[in-house]
Amino acid sequence: MDRVKITVLATLLGVLYAYLSVYIISIGAAIAVPANILAPIAKVSPIFAFALVDIITTALPLIMVYFLFAFIVKYFNSNKHYLPFLVLLAPFCLQHILFFVDMGQPQSWLYTLGTTLPRYIAIMFFAVYVAKKATNQTNT
Repeated sequence: MDRVKITVLATLLGVLYAYLSVYIISIGAAIAVPANILAPIAKVSPIFAFALVDIITTALPLIMVYFLFAFIVKYFNSNKHYLPFLVLLAPFCLQHILFFVDMGQPQSWLYTLGTTLPRYIAIMFFAVYVAKKATNQTNT
């Protein structure tokens, strides 16, 4: 596929990923974690405990869906360019930045950023890793 077609495919998959992310995050938020599991970690740092739960319940499923879509993009990306992998993530980033801006004033910025930012950092690192891995395979 030429570069324009793969970028359009990545954009469409990115929009689908953005819509699926809302569904995945809502299911992850509904998962009940027993208090006896979180109590030892919450005594040290409650923000870290809830960030860890957020990473496990929402970031890992989001990373798995991104990996599936990145595999589809990699299959059709014949010139092995990194741009389609980043275009795949762009609608997700724009949507969640809009959600964060539209959220209004949270009660505690430290808690909000401390619990949600690790999710986005993990997804971003994975997206950059996949893009670098896909482009480096042409060099070997």
